[in-house]
Amino acid sequence: MTPPSFSKKHLTYDEQIDLLQSRGLLISDRKYAKTKLEHISYYRLSAYYLPFQKEKDLFVKGTRFEDVLELYYFDKELRKMIFNAIETVEVNVRANVVYNFSKETDAFGYMDKCQFNLDDVTYASLIYSIQKETSRSKELFVKHFKDKYKSNVLPIWMMVELISFGTLSRLFSALKPNHETMTKKVGVPPAVFKNWLHTINHIRNICAHHSRLWNRQFVIKAKVPKKIKSFQGIRNDRVFVIILILNYFFHRVETGADLIEKVDRLLEKYPNVDIKQMGFPDDWKERLL
Repeated sequence: MTPPSFSKKHLTYDEQIDLLQSRGLLISDRKYAKTKLEHISYYRLSAYYLPFQKEKDLFVKGTRFEDVLELYYFDKELRKMIFNAIETVEVNVRANVVYNFSKETDAFGYMDKCQFNLDDVTYASLIYSIQKETSRSKELFVKHFKDKYKSNVLPIWMMVELISFGTLSRLFSALKPNHETMTKKVGVPPAVFKNWLHTINHIRNICAHHSRLWNRQFVIKAKVPKKIKSFQGIRNDRVFVIILILNYFFHRVETGADLIEKVDRLLEKYPNVDIKQMGFPDDWKERLL
C-alpha cells in the first residue's frame, strides 16, 4: 500500500512549542510545556486548541498553555465520570437479561431464533459475534465448563458476562416483547430504550479510547421520550443528554447512583468550561432532579 503524499515534517518538542508561540499561545514555562507535550502529545492536545481559536491556527489574545491543559483535564475527568456511570447501566442490563431470559426459556434459550425478532441472516450474525467473543475468553469458569460438558455453547449467565456491550445491546434490541421487562421498569418505549443502549455503547467506546467528549457532536443521536418533561427542548447529540439518560436510568431502576453531585463538583472545579457546548440548558440541575 502506497502512503499518501504528505508535506508535514516531524517537529521536536521545542519546535512544537515555538509553533504554538508563533500562533499566539502564551507559554511562560517551556520546561513544563515540554513535559506535558511528551506525556500527552501535540496531536491529542490539538483538539483542545480549537475553542481558543476564532481564526485557523491563531489563538485568541491572552490564551495560555494552562488554559488548554485545563480543558484537557476537564474532559479527562468527564470521561471517567461517564464511563463509571455507564458501567452501572451495563452491569444492570446484563443481570436483567440473564434473569428474565433464562426464566422464560432455559440456559441455552438464546440459541433458539424464535426468541428474537430477527431474520435468519441477522440472527446468524448475532450468534457468530457471541461465539467469537466467548471463544476468546481465558476465564477459568469457561475452561471448567468446556472441560466438563464438552461444549463451546455456554449457558446464558456465562455468555452475557463475556460478550461486549455492543453485542449485548444488539442482543437486547432483538428480544421479543415478553423478554423486555427492563423497558417497562425504566418507563420508556422499547424503541427508545434500545436506542439508549446503542447510544450509550457509542459513548462508552469514546471514553474507552480516551477521545474528546466534552463538546463532541455525536453521530449516533439519542431518542428523546416525548412524555418526559426533563428531556424536552434539549439537544440529543451532546453529552448532557447522555448524563440525563444515565441519571434517569439510575432513579427508575433504583441503582443508588446519582450524577448530579458529581457533575456539580466537576463544574465547580473547572468554572471556565463552556457548558453550553456540552448541551447543558440553564435549568440542568432541575432536569437531573
